[in-house]
Amino acid sequence: MFAEMMAGAGARIVRRYPPDGSTYWSQRFWDRENLEKVPVFGDQLQLVKKDIAALMKTHAGDVGTVLEFGCGTGEFTAMAAELTPAKEITAVDISPQAIEIAGKRVDHPSLKLVCGDFWSDHGLAQADMVMCVDAIHHLGNVRQVLRRLKSYMAPGGILVGNLWTIDHFHEEQRHKHGSFRHLVNCSRFLAGALMLRATNGRVRPASYRSHLLRSREVEPLLLQEFGEVLEVVPARYFVSFVCKA
Repeated sequence: MFAEMMAGAGARIVRRYPPDGSTYWSQRFWDRENLEKVPVFGDQLQLVKKDIAALMKTHAGDVGTVLEFGCGTGEFTAMAAELTPAKEITAVDISPQAIEIAGKRVDHPSLKLVCGDFWSDHGLAQADMVMCVDAIHHLGNVRQVLRRLKSYMAPGGILVGNLWTIDHFHEEQRHKHGSFRHLVNCSRFLAGALMLRATNGRVRPASYRSHLLRSREVEPLLLQEFGEVLEVVPARYFVSFVCKA
């Protein structure tokens, strides 16, 4: 109850400020492989992986180029290499450690790995399939992130991605971290939100690095930003989707 109250109060405060997790994620990476072993939460992560694989099999059968943002340690990069006929794959992540691991994991003759921030200009070309899995909500305001991803989609191209949702956030965090640590994290989030407001956004604490929507908000937002939404697959903690330019 206290965790929910603190997180809710913090969320109301930070709503006007787009999240900024660049510094945080440049120093670490999303260790999805190990988190998949966590009871209950890990089961949901594995379900999402199956959902993304199914979306690729259904909608990416003719893509020639793939551009992935927030590739992390390369789990979904490797999936794209295996499940699509792409002749070129470019994967971007801000974490040098993640890029190193991805380079060892992904087997593809024309793989290009770019270490850098999502919002920076890396001279990247448009691609038939743009991919951003487990990362959109960490990159900034979700609508703005989607618009930037869309700018990299070739005409007729697709976006494969997912969004972490707030519906069962506290349940998910307790499974991941335990009740006490979740309470501590929520108190830090509220403290950071108060600091954010007090400094009018100049100081952005590391705990403020995600923009979470409710599940019911995802599809209407996608419909507003893309010409066509091909498929939406809701899960307990995430919503996966494919959109067309």
